Amino acid sequence: MFLKNKKINHSHIIFFLLILTCFLAEADENDKNYRLKILKYLSNNKEFSSSFIQYSDGALQEGEFFLKKNRLRIEYSAPTQMVFVIKDNKAMYYNLDLKEVEYFNPKNTVAKIFFDFFYDKKFLEDIKFNDENNSFNFIKKIKIKDEINNIKIIFEKSPIKLRKIEINNSEGLTSFAIVNANYNPALDDKMFSLANPLFN
Repeated sequence: MFLKNKKINHSHIIFFLLILTCFLAEADENDKNYRLKILKYLSNNKEFSSSFIQYSDGALQEGEFFLKKNRLRIEYSAPTQMVFVIKDNKAMYYNLDLKEVEYFNPKNTVAKIFFDFFYDKKFLEDIKFNDENNSFNFIKKIKIKDEINNIKIIFEKSPIKLRKIEINNSEGLTSFAIVNANYNPALDDKMFSLANPLFN
């Protein structure tokens, strides 16, 4: 009887291992499919614009987001008017209210997260997707200047659309809700100039 029970338990273990293997294989396939869908989504939208609502530390900010030719432009309209223009290794900050301009390296700031997501295909490597009813998301840890940033990016499933980006670090949680997305608009190249606007 003891030997018989051992055989049954051994069979159960094999059975559950087979189920687990099938489940993991299905999860890997789902991850691969979602990764391909995101890459296709990003490659099909060479130009992109949207409004956004940013929530951070109990405060709301509104603005617009523009994407073209490996450059990003982020405009805050309320409560303070600010503009960020970002490329791979250089970025400009312009405070319209104070008439201040500052240049900085985006690789040392959270601006790197936005740029890498849209333009670095390796950004999606080694990530697991979480499947929900009408959406899916992934979480990624990014280290910037010795600080860990936990990134969560949420997509609508059908059709696939970017819905929210969340960044959680030592300063707290900041979320960007994407609204009124406009795919492949005709954006003026001048919008993405890094020339000092105070001298134009």
